[in-house]
Amino acid sequence: MLKAFNSKGKWNLTGQLADLLQKHTYKWLIGIRESDPAILDVFKDRDKIPYRDLLAWSGEFAGKYLTGTYYLYRLTEDTELYEYVQKFIAEFISYIDEETGYWGCYSKAYRLLGYNHNQKEGTYEYENTWDAWAHYHSMMGVYLWYRQTGNQTYLEAVEKAASCLMRTFYNGQRRMMDMGSLEMNLSPLHIFSVLYAETGKPEYLRFCEEVLKDIAAPGAGEFLKIAAENKEFYQGPKPRWESLHILLGMQAFGNVAHRKEYAKAAEKLFYSILKTDIHNTGAFSTDEQACGSPFRKGAIELCCVVACNALACEILKQTGDSKIADFLEISFYNAVLGSFSPSGRWTTYDTPMEGYKRANYDQIQFQSRAGAPDLNCCSANSARALGTFSEWAVMEDESAVYINSYENMRLTSENGTFIEITGGYPIEENVTIAVKNLNKRKLLLKIPFWSKNTVIKTKGEEYHPNPGQYFSVSDADNETINIVFDYSPHYLDGQEDWQGRTSLYYGPILFAYDAALCGKYKLDSLPILCRTDLEKVRPVQAEDGRLTIRIGDLILCDFYHAGSSGSAYTTWLNIR
Repeated sequence: MLKAFNSKGKWNLTGQLADLLQKHTYKWLIGIRESDPAILDVFKDRDKIPYRDLLAWSGEFAGKYLTGTYYLYRLTEDTELYEYVQKFIAEFISYIDEETGYWGCYSKAYRLLGYNHNQKEGTYEYENTWDAWAHYHSMMGVYLWYRQTGNQTYLEAVEKAASCLMRTFYNGQRRMMDMGSLEMNLSPLHIFSVLYAETGKPEYLRFCEEVLKDIAAPGAGEFLKIAAENKEFYQGPKPRWESLHILLGMQAFGNVAHRKEYAKAAEKLFYSILKTDIHNTGAFSTDEQACGSPFRKGAIELCCVVACNALACEILKQTGDSKIADFLEISFYNAVLGSFSPSGRWTTYDTPMEGYKRANYDQIQFQSRAGAPDLNCCSANSARALGTFSEWAVMEDESAVYINSYENMRLTSENGTFIEITGGYPIEENVTIAVKNLNKRKLLLKIPFWSKNTVIKTKGEEYHPNPGQYFSVSDADNETINIVFDYSPHYLDGQEDWQGRTSLYYGPILFAYDAALCGKYKLDSLPILCRTDLEKVRPVQAEDGRLTIRIGDLILCDFYHAGSSGSAYTTWLNIR
């Protein structure tokens, strides 16, 4: 099994990625308790009358925030963020019910029932409450910070919440599936698998086995059965994005419990998603679920991207398949960065292939509540979208170190392995890698599928590796490796809703027509571009980081910046 590279310090990233990490940290993450106090007050005030007007998923926000800050902190080691998060956690765990271990936001009469007081009063908008789902995110977020800090108080809090769930379900009492909203409320499978791996306590394993019985029930997901019958993920009864957290649980359970059929089923269904439901931006989902095609119009939600990329990281660790690393790179530079305002202040809910980028608190305003004007499912999840880079960019096992991203970075592990990458990727074609203290391990370099004519020079030799696989360098200690990538344009031809139109990429970056840069054409009637002309140009970077190419009077830009000013854009062009 691969794992994320064990860096003992920050990644020393540079350029616009480092800039965005810093801006998002200081313009959104630090200060969230003050700007949106309901993120924790929904727990503090859960039994106060009159009851708050809650969403089905109001309890998820704090946990998602903590999970995201954990991953992002691993990249930056920002001391102000660290101190802020420790205070946040200290307050958050103080709201666990001392007697029962309940860690949700609903009043005593409605805890873990699947419905809330609003339903009784006839004002509730949703079929069920996602109370177990919220516990899952709270437990996972605090557990990850336990791993970062070693603070036993954090693990004790997570186990206290676990005890609450175990007392409530399966002991001759209700089952978790009785709560409804099964894609969400069966997700604790994941954190219980993680807790079993951490502690070895058999009660956590037994709880997982009971949850898996619920998942196997007719209409409740049936993921093991779907995989065994060679069906696609979208053909199952629960194709929404939240189910991917259940697949994360199946993958974790399969490995820790030595029940490989579960890990293999999660792997198979992930590959199914790659085949049927990844858009040209590298984003998963159409209207919040798999539909069997990446060429249909519909909302492309950031939470869906986050969940899919989290699952991709775990399947990459399981398989070592460079195709998954290629997917994560395309998704990061387009689906992820494209969902962020370059200001770092806000992200989107929907980041469409064509249309407008709107702040999540504008587009899904219905989630805003008193005391939480900016808070919603996607704003709480945003830091994880960026921070997941730390999970896949550089990986390792006992025999090798894997380089999956060539961003400028400098890393040192606890055992002394040193890696430095320079060159200005993904804009410049030349990359230099210096390594020390590999401890007799190989260096495996991902050769992107889009770089058809890569040249590698090391130890006085020149190599021309095949694209879409790893290139192995033995005895790389104290060596300098030079790589020249092929940035010739590559294309994706549209189908269905995008029939007759084409997407354009240079390297891992998708390009778009942004009306703010030209403003002469309607999105569906752009002039025809010739592939031979596109071969002759390369992107140019402006002072604000925007990448542009000019063909005649048409200007195209990178997807990250497209539509960032509120202008209309499209990634589907007329190319012949």
